[in-house]
Amino acid sequence: MTSVTFDIIGLCAEPPDLGAAVGAVLPLCGGLTASTVEGRPLVQVFHRDGRLVLSIEEARLVRVPGEVRRLLGAGDEVDVPDPVWWVESRALEEDPEAETVARAFTDALLAGTGGLSWSSR
Repeated sequence: MTSVTFDIIGLCAEPPDLGAAVGAVLPLCGGLTASTVEGRPLVQVFHRDGRLVLSIEEARLVRVPGEVRRLLGAGDEVDVPDPVWWVESRALEEDPEAETVARAFTDALLAGTGGLSWSSR
């Protein structure tokens, strides 16, 4: 059985500092914790009770003009930085706090880099 996720992507105009953005959300929800996944370019954020709240993938530089619009199905009216750093994070749909944490992470990320976000809703 696969879990349904809320996905949000930070499209960063400058190279992102994932550590600073993760640090900005750790005080939420009564104190979150974060750890990396050995052998994978992934950071996971956990609620104090141990449940997974958010998974954040390593930033990827997208150099091809128009590629982000194509991948997201966005029109030319969306002003995507070029080149752009793509940072994708996923939160479990059934967790009531997860979307809030995911949006706060992406907001903190973009506050440091400029750019815009896209989400699955």
